[in-house]
Amino acid sequence: MKLKVCGMREVKNIKSVLALKPDLMGFIFYPKSKRFVDALSLEDIDFGTTQKVGVFVNEKLNSLTEKVKKFDLDYVQLHGDESPSYLAAVKYLGVKVIKVFRILDQLPIDQILAFEQEADYFLYDTLSLEYGGSGKNFQWNILNESPSSKPFWLSGGVSIESLKALGLIDHPGLTGIDVNSKFEDQPGMKNIELLRALKKAL
Repeated sequence: MKLKVCGMREVKNIKSVLALKPDLMGFIFYPKSKRFVDALSLEDIDFGTTQKVGVFVNEKLNSLTEKVKKFDLDYVQLHGDESPSYLAAVKYLGVKVIKVFRILDQLPIDQILAFEQEADYFLYDTLSLEYGGSGKNFQWNILNESPSSKPFWLSGGVSIESLKALGLIDHPGLTGIDVNSKFEDQPGMKNIELLRALKKAL
């Protein structure tokens, strides 16, 4: 089970989390987010094997392209209402693309199938007005109904206490978990001891 830690913003905290060697680390480029990355420099940080993910919501393509280059992103995670053609354009930048689906009580199967070709991964999150980071989860077992074989990440209220519920998911695509608010002392500041315990539990 792979681990993605999202919503990073503070350099010292970033380095502490990197010592735990998560598979992916996410940076949110959505201005309305409490974890919005603005004037952050990652140039002097050794990421080792951890890959960088930029999280965007309905970003203009030229702006997204600038951030991919500036931050040397490995992945782009799209949380908004982007079209399949937009995803194709993003992939042309040489990054892997994670398409997010926000779920309340049923799977958006038509949308899932529409993005089957363009996305490298899907990410299933809980529907919220804030486009993620709500700390709430949905009924994970409905993912068993997905007709897609696409590998996916699970987000939305993932905590150490909820790890047992991962057993409800019987789908070969489950790749890893994406954690954020449940492992924070405050927005953008992760609790290292909680993350260390999570790594041990995984």
